Amino acid sequence: MAKEHPHLDGASVPELRQLVLDHAENVRETYIALHELIVDTLPDVRWSVDTVDAGIGYGAHQFGYNGWGMAAVEPHSRWVNLQLLAGARLPDPADILVGTAAAMRHVKLHNPGDVVVHGQALRELLTAASVLNQPRP
Repeated sequence: MAKEHPHLDGASVPELRQLVLDHAENVRETYIALHELIVDTLPDVRWSVDTVDAGIGYGAHQFGYNGWGMAAVEPHSRWVNLQLLAGARLPDPADILVGTAAAMRHVKLHNPGDVVVHGQALRELLTAASVLNQPRP
């Protein structure tokens, strides 16, 4: 594996679909549904997708972890992870975050229905993550 993979900034849904063609249908559709939920929740968010492993990073200076990224979407063989880079600092009343790392937490989604069922909780987590490291006026 190369040390640095090429990235595509602001990839369109057709471009994202192309990157996950070799994944199972449930993974492809969950990946797209989650991306669309993120962009709908945070219309000003910027994203960049790794064209080798199809991981999408969201943020860019205005958001979260160490002033850059706030979240990532990672397709796996049977599910998609929404990684929240500072998830340990987020309120999670729906109790959907998992993980034991010092900072990062994730939500494992197996099908597009999971995005719908957890939609409100995902939106609340994303909104909270989007303001974690914003400068205060």
